[in-house]
Amino acid sequence: MRAYNKTLIKALLWLGISFSCTQALGAADAPSEALSADVPNPPVVTIATGDWQPYVDSNMPDFGPMGMVIRTAFARAGYDVVFSVYPWTRNAQFVANGERDAMMPYYCSDERAVQFLCSDPIVAGEQVFFYRANMPFDWEKVDDLKDYTIGATLGYFYGQPFEDAERDGRLSVKRVADDHANLRLLMRGFIDLYPQDRAVGYGMVRAVLPKEDWSKIVHHPRPLHSKSLHVLFSRATGQGEALREIFNRELSAMRDSGELDTLLEPIYADQQAVRGGKPETPQ
Repeated sequence: MRAYNKTLIKALLWLGISFSCTQALGAADAPSEALSADVPNPPVVTIATGDWQPYVDSNMPDFGPMGMVIRTAFARAGYDVVFSVYPWTRNAQFVANGERDAMMPYYCSDERAVQFLCSDPIVAGEQVFFYRANMPFDWEKVDDLKDYTIGATLGYFYGQPFEDAERDGRLSVKRVADDHANLRLLMRGFIDLYPQDRAVGYGMVRAVLPKEDWSKIVHHPRPLHSKSLHVLFSRATGQGEALREIFNRELSAMRDSGELDTLLEPIYADQQAVRGGKPETPQ
């Protein structure tokens, strides 16, 4: 019995020492936890987008040149940026109801300017008609397009004259959800014309078609429309105006320093690879 008591006493002493050590270690850890809690996480800007190479590429760490411009601008103001990729029509829904702070890259049409808050222009865009090189094609006005089958993409804006002619039934337009599908339809002869941003069109040719087919797709030099690309901020979040002001301020500084041109330069690499020479830059 005495031996049992001695064993019990030793066990209790060991537990007491272990508990004290644990408490001491916990106390030692407490200051570092308190210190980390005092370091605030940077505010986050949530941006809805879609793959639209070479402007936006979700396979790249910074989501391509446009993503890099936006990350850089907000980082200078102390913000993180989180991109989410959705179909283009879903992007507008999420931003309109305040589930995302902004979407990019978009043209700032009159209708969109009412629903969203448009940033200053980031880069000039130029929408042109792509067609098969073996098909004679020329045009000057929208009515010249009435005898062609045109492939378009859901959620895209092609300029008011085109939109009006499509709505009135003066053009034969087939809209699908996927850009790459339109290029394949064009290549196979199911559509005659495919309106697309010039840089994006050549990016798709390079990504989708085998190299021996690159020369089979060309673009008409007359632009369907020339419009700049923007970030469109939500009016529903309560912070859209402030975020737009921050972005515009930092974008202006980047433009003045020349950094903006450097970040956007990769946009034109695909056309150069497909057609050779130095591509003209939209004004």
